[in-house]
Amino acid sequence: EKSGSKNEQTIFLFNDTQIIEESFLEDINGLLGSGEVPNLFAQDEINSLRESIRSDARAAGVEETPNELWDFFIERCRSNLHLVLCMSPIGEAFRTRVRMF
Repeated sequence: EKSGSKNEQTIFLFNDTQIIEESFLEDINGLLGSGEVPNLFAQDEINSLRESIRSDARAAGVEETPNELWDFFIERCRSNLHLVLCMSPIGEAFRTRVRMF
């Protein structure tokens, strides 16, 4: 939210001890691949995020349709969010995860 709506540089630090479910890695993979995590926000949160960036999007010359505003938000996140992955190379878990993703 900070990197998209407030246009702030943000670091997301994620290490292997935080992997409670392997599905977390699917979300990280999606974030690295496309810049977004599907179904991360509820519809009312998405509407609120669109409204929070409307004036910045207008100033940038972006059309004010819901899809264009959402794309503007995602592009801001892509440029401001920096992902740092910290994984221990020791053990079988790392090798398995590298092969999966």
